This record gives sequence, C-alpha cells and structure tokens, in this order.
Amino acid sequence: MLEVTAQLALEGGWDAVQMREVAQRAEVALGTLYRYFPSKEYLLVSVMIADIEGLADRLAVRPAEGTDPVQRVIDVLRRSNRALQRQPQITIAMIRALVSGNQEIAPAVAETRVLMRRIISDALGPDGMANGEDPERELMRIDLLSDVWLAALVSWISGVEPDTSVMPKLERASQLLLT
Repeated sequence: MLEVTAQLALEGGWDAVQMREVAQRAEVALGTLYRYFPSKEYLLVSVMIADIEGLADRLAVRPAEGTDPVQRVIDVLRRSNRALQRQPQITIAMIRALVSGNQEIAPAVAETRVLMRRIISDALGPDGMANGEDPERELMRIDLLSDVWLAALVSWISGVEPDTSVMPKLERASQLLLT
C-alpha cells in the first residue's frame, strides 16, 4: 500500500493520492486500507516513515562521512535532502501531510521526529556534543535542527525559496546548534 501511495504521489502529487485509488491499485478492500491508514495524511506520513527507515538502513551500510560530528550530521542531512529533492512530487505530498495539523496522525508525526532524532544522534556519535552536556539539552538541539530542516523544506515546497537554499541553511544551522 505504501509503494502504491508513493507511486501515485510521484505521478500526480497530493491530489493523485486518493484512498479509493490506493486500495484499487494495491488490490485490497477500501475498508482494509482504512483499517491500517485512517486518512490520506496518515498514509503519506507512513510513506515518509518508510523513507526515513530506508535512510537509516542505508546509513547502517554506509555510515555518515566526516571528520567531526557536525560534518557527519551535515552528510546525513545532505543525503536525505538529495533523496527528497530527487522526487519533489512525493516530497511535497509527504510534507503537506506531515504539517496538515490533523491530530489523528500525531503518533505518526511523532514517529518521524523520533526516527530523525535517532539518525542525527547516531551521526553525532559518541564524540558528539554530549561532552558533559545535559542529555535533554542535547536532544533539544537535535530537535531544533530537525525543526529548521522541516521549515526549510516547507519554504522550498511552497516556492518561497529555491531547492538550492535548503542545504546551506541546514549546514549553518548544524554549525550553530551543534558546536
């Protein structure tokens, strides 16, 4: 069902993802689709979760590169951003779902945050910022970086800023927040 959703988003963006069409192409009953994914937003955020899990799997095979923690985080963000910008229609649909304000998808939105927190924390590694710093403060810095990333993506997908503005913003935010 997630692959079908991604394919529909690739073909026509947000508007192309219709629950009935997903069920039909996935060859499942519409009720079955709704049992697992109660809304279009939930379905698209679930696609995003699968993408983030895929990023984590790729990082397990080919870890973040860099001689220091901030460089490794920037490498992770660059890889993720490159994948998102490669398929803008899917990205626009996923981000639109993520920021929809639909409270029924709050658990899925929270899961994206937890996954990104783990990926960034892993990239920081044991020599990251934790040098005696309060772990809650460290998590706050990571969460702020994730928030900057989401805001940069929203600016890009809404046409406020070009796609080329995202990485410089993330690099600067990483340097400011993580050093």
